[in-house]
Amino acid sequence: MDNHNEIEGVLREWIASQEEAPQSLSQMEQNIRAWLYRVGNVLLSLWLMCIIPSYDAPSVACPHCRGQAKYQRRREGTLRTMLGQVKYKRAYYLCGACGRGHYPVDDQYGLRPNAMSAEVERLAALMGVQMPFAQASVIFSELTLTSLSDQSIDKASQSYGQTVEKVETDLYQQAVEEDTEVKPRQGHLRLYGSVDGGRVRTRAPKGQTQPWRELKIGAWFQARGEPPKTPDGEWTIQAHDITYYSDILPSDQFGNLLWATGIERGAEQASELIFLGDGARWIWDLVDFHFPHAIQIVDWFHACEYLAPVAKSAFKNKTQQDDWIHTLRDQLWHGNLDEVITTCQDFVQPHLKSEDDPAQRAVTYFTNNQHRMDYPTYRKHGYHIGSGTIESGVKQIASQRMKVSGARWNLQSARLVAKARASFLSGQWDYIATQRRCLQKCA
Repeated sequence: MDNHNEIEGVLREWIASQEEAPQSLSQMEQNIRAWLYRVGNVLLSLWLMCIIPSYDAPSVACPHCRGQAKYQRRREGTLRTMLGQVKYKRAYYLCGACGRGHYPVDDQYGLRPNAMSAEVERLAALMGVQMPFAQASVIFSELTLTSLSDQSIDKASQSYGQTVEKVETDLYQQAVEEDTEVKPRQGHLRLYGSVDGGRVRTRAPKGQTQPWRELKIGAWFQARGEPPKTPDGEWTIQAHDITYYSDILPSDQFGNLLWATGIERGAEQASELIFLGDGARWIWDLVDFHFPHAIQIVDWFHACEYLAPVAKSAFKNKTQQDDWIHTLRDQLWHGNLDEVITTCQDFVQPHLKSEDDPAQRAVTYFTNNQHRMDYPTYRKHGYHIGSGTIESGVKQIASQRMKVSGARWNLQSARLVAKARASFLSGQWDYIATQRRCLQKCA
């Protein structure tokens, strides 16, 4: 009999066996999904039986010490899969040299008895980096018919973060080993870098204030298009090939991550390396130390933000404020920094502390960053002068995921989930999943 006809016959029998007629298409879909889930469970069990050898060798090489591990017996394992729990039996070997046991079939196929399968973990972590774990648990169950607790979603997300951390550590070690090598510049690679930070609320001992920690976030990217001809023109320049990285670390330690990820993206070989920032001193210090040859640019929009407070302090009339801002912004656009600084100095209020005087803050900011604000030259070369890429990363990682209402993070969980989300936003999820399959099972 033709296989398709046989399968169709079985399906018709299944439909006929349904005691109650469905009330809606939705009910029909739900019933079919539940049936396919059960069928899939049986199919997966049978498939495992087929791939597990019927003959057990008397001894095999020990994967831990390369000695000879002897066959002991067949042991039952339980897998938590996308198709429910599946039981199977496979050979267990014990090494007399190192005293450690292993299951060759588990090693060969990446089976994780009594833990999430690699596919369950991959999808659970994918949900966990998108939304709060409790919500992810509910939606995961609805979509897959596989129930996972919010703790399991958290665990899977952290596992992926741990893998990202291991990849980053390997990148750093590789960069250190290759640091002395002289590599040729890449012909037309214009690479951009940027760093910023967002706040994450972490847990403290009972009775103490919940501390806010700075989640530092970096990005490497390229850009296409040109900046506008005027400050009010349309900004068509767009970032692409973006990779994000993040951590909660002191700035000097975060600098190692900045350096390692930059080396991996080819920062040392780029024909033009351009770093965009908001003017924070710690960021420029890191760039000076790790990439002293980089072109440093203060984000145009951050620079302009210093003008409005001065105008509000200097003029009561809204029209005067707008006119003054328009004039100063035009001077800034055309590189007349001395005029901008002098004009702001005219409105400095000596009776105020420097940090309380918007005019003095503007003067200090423009003076300290004057060599990073040559906007006419940057536009002439077609450079990106806005830090929207890193601001988007901060929004997507720190604000949308980490700073959800009521969230209180353990420090380690915050670090790892942020790393996993950064990996997802960088389009590296499948690569990290591949790395996960090579590691130990999820605890």
